Amino acid sequence: MCQNSIATLLNQCLFSQFLATQIEKQRIETDQFITLQNERLRLVLNEQRKQQLALIWRKYEAKVQFLLKQKDEEIAKAANRTKELEDFLKKMEIENQAWQRIANENESIVVSLNNTIEQLRESGYCLSTNGEDAESCCDEQEQEQNGKMICKSCNSRFSCMVFLPCRHLSSCKACDSLLHQCPVCGIPKKLALKPCFDQKKKKQW
Repeated sequence: MCQNSIATLLNQCLFSQFLATQIEKQRIETDQFITLQNERLRLVLNEQRKQQLALIWRKYEAKVQFLLKQKDEEIAKAANRTKELEDFLKKMEIENQAWQRIANENESIVVSLNNTIEQLRESGYCLSTNGEDAESCCDEQEQEQNGKMICKSCNSRFSCMVFLPCRHLSSCKACDSLLHQCPVCGIPKKLALKPCFDQKKKKQW
């Protein structure tokens, strides 16, 4: 009787161990199945997300490309505008330098003209702005000047035109309109005055 009880207890222990082993095995398999299903689900969701993103990208790709093209055109226009402004500034600088040179040249001419006027005043010449007066001055000068005042261009008429800036009295009125430089020194003519000598009005203006 005692041996039967021991055998029964032993069988129960063995069955309990077997049952525990089976339960543990079942739990492990269940965990593995759940892990595998989770991985498959994750892959499926990732694939679906990629497909949705691809669909969205195809939907907005044309619009994005259009906007990018517009931006590129705006950048190109801005670059062209910048280049135009730079060229305009360079042109303005060149023009400013040119006007500055002209102003300096005009200032030099004015200074030279003032000096010539003072010298003519001191030597008894009078300046005429009227054509008839200048002509009469030339006629009077022809009667009073010596051979040293002969026109250096035609060598026949008397000189009555003062060239600037060199201040040479070297041309008659007829040759003045044909000359672009002084016949004495060759300096380009900036201006020509019409002085005349008048003994009765010496040093008067």
